[in-house]
Amino acid sequence: MTIDRASRPAPPADQATQDMSRPRVAALPIRKIRFEVVEGPDQGLVADLPGSQSRIGTGKECHLVLQDPTVSRVHLAVRIEHDAIRIIDAGSRNGTRIDGIRVRDAYARADSLIAIGSSKLRLRVLDDVVDFPVSTRTRFGRLLGRSTAMRHTFAVLERIAPTDMFVLIEGENGTGKELVAEAIHEHSARSAEPYVIFDCSAVSPTLIESELFGHVRGAFTNAVTDRVGAFEAANGGTLFLDEIGELPLDLQPKLLRLLERGEVQRVGSNVRRRVDVRVIAATNRHLAGEVERGKFREDLYFRLAVLHVSLPPLRERLDDISLLVRHFESELLSRTGASSPLSDEVIHSFMNRAWPGNVRQLRNEVARALSLGAPKGGQAPSVQPDPTIQAAPPSIDLSEPLLAGSKRVAEAYEKAYVEATLAKTGGNVSRAAEIAQVNRKFIQRAMKRWGMREEEPE
Repeated sequence: MTIDRASRPAPPADQATQDMSRPRVAALPIRKIRFEVVEGPDQGLVADLPGSQSRIGTGKECHLVLQDPTVSRVHLAVRIEHDAIRIIDAGSRNGTRIDGIRVRDAYARADSLIAIGSSKLRLRVLDDVVDFPVSTRTRFGRLLGRSTAMRHTFAVLERIAPTDMFVLIEGENGTGKELVAEAIHEHSARSAEPYVIFDCSAVSPTLIESELFGHVRGAFTNAVTDRVGAFEAANGGTLFLDEIGELPLDLQPKLLRLLERGEVQRVGSNVRRRVDVRVIAATNRHLAGEVERGKFREDLYFRLAVLHVSLPPLRERLDDISLLVRHFESELLSRTGASSPLSDEVIHSFMNRAWPGNVRQLRNEVARALSLGAPKGGQAPSVQPDPTIQAAPPSIDLSEPLLAGSKRVAEAYEKAYVEATLAKTGGNVSRAAEIAQVNRKFIQRAMKRWGMREEEPE
């Protein structure tokens, strides 16, 4: 089903109130960073930014707002990590350079020159400090973590949950966006009311309006009865719009109108119904960048992102791996039939990996290690490539630009890989996703993109 009501019981109202009234927040001192624009339209502009996490770009949501039209809406993020300065390009159009070298995610010197668009900014770390809020708890809902990154996230969630404002959650696949939405609902005053999940990526574009807003009998072919949409199903409670970046452009004005008016109009009906719903949206995309590329409406973006949560990937919270592994062990030991927990050597090997699939991938690896056992030397087992699948060397066309050619080869490899995993698993999408160490949605979208499955019936 597209509309998924949470099946677990909600916590008692007095428990939620008690949790909200006692936020456990401490503070870590973080040094400030000074940016001086030394070249470009904003030359001479100086800004002192908090070193916890600052955004630079032309969008008004940034901490340092530039007027340079060649700079992206949110161009880069900067933060101090263990006295090192980390610069992360936020999917900008023109890229980010540190001391002349183009980077995507790198550490800068304390006096580095940062080039974005036609602007250059001189970096300097100050002795002034600001308080960086971190929670003293290591759990929030079903989220776990003792790293600074997660404890800061918990501190943010403790402030967000009691409010009734809309929330936008951004993060890579597998970081736990659904768990964040669930935790916000459970720690809110709406915890005893409906919690409805709507996955915007799992519904045919021709049906998504009906699924969201409902329809009346006869509104279209096969509409044989009236149907309640996700908004009405969540009335009084919370609606979690997962993968909001997949929402078709032509439906975005209708969603914005509903959010502004608090009224839903079923497809085929002239009647508007009042709804009282808190919306939490999530995406694995950088939504501000999607706005800049014209793929998402700016007004809807700002309506949804009243409050913003950015989930750190697992590679930025390696201190949490031991805690997560032991938690997954307790869940999986009886299910996998394992006789003993994983050794410290195995956990140490986990901490030296990149984890592109984030926490979801880690859980799968724990399950695999418990099921298959860890060989001598402490390395956890992993799925070995099928020796019958041979990769042909890529064709080289020197008349084709290098980047275009590399993109073509990467897409061909991705298509062949997905086909191979589906062939190996007999079309089992869940198993194919486990082998590829991605989520089911990635495989499903790939199948749709390359015509590996029929379109969903209308």
